[in-house]
Amino acid sequence: MAVVTQKMTYQEFRQLEFDDQDPFLYELLNGELVRKSAPNPRHQLILKKLFAKMDNYVTEKNLGQALFAPVDVFLDDYNAPQPDIVFVKQERMYIIDLDEGIFGFPDMVVEIMSPNSVKRDRFEKKELYERFAVPEYWIVDPQNATVEIYRLQNNRYELASFAAQTGNIRSEALGWELEVSTLFQ
Repeated sequence: MAVVTQKMTYQEFRQLEFDDQDPFLYELLNGELVRKSAPNPRHQLILKKLFAKMDNYVTEKNLGQALFAPVDVFLDDYNAPQPDIVFVKQERMYIIDLDEGIFGFPDMVVEIMSPNSVKRDRFEKKELYERFAVPEYWIVDPQNATVEIYRLQNNRYELASFAAQTGNIRSEALGWELEVSTLFQ
């Protein structure tokens, strides 16, 4: 006898009600509801530093909009991840619905790994963002003090910039460089 698992759609996901005392965050990946714990303070401090630097640059250059989690990114009927940081170029701002979320692929996403999200961020989400043609994907690893930037080349992600503990990384999506040691101090 075959067991059939029904995938959840993002419309069903949006209608879910969670208890106010529920300490978890949820995202929809490949039709499955994924529960994740709230990030630890190290994760949040890195997010704060990176977002502040990135948002200042994006605002100063009038490049578009940078947003931080939680915000739903609706890629299709079965995928609504919540990246740590999302960037949408000025000319594509129409994909942002101020009341609902982002409908379509952003120009860049950043995931800051937590100890329990390594597999999801490094493999599942990387494959997902690649499949939906997100031009640039960052993986920030607090444990190893590294930042990896992947760019789409012939519909596949290629490592385009990397730094460990010190050194600059370069975002083509933003036309911006960052010294990674400023994130991990």
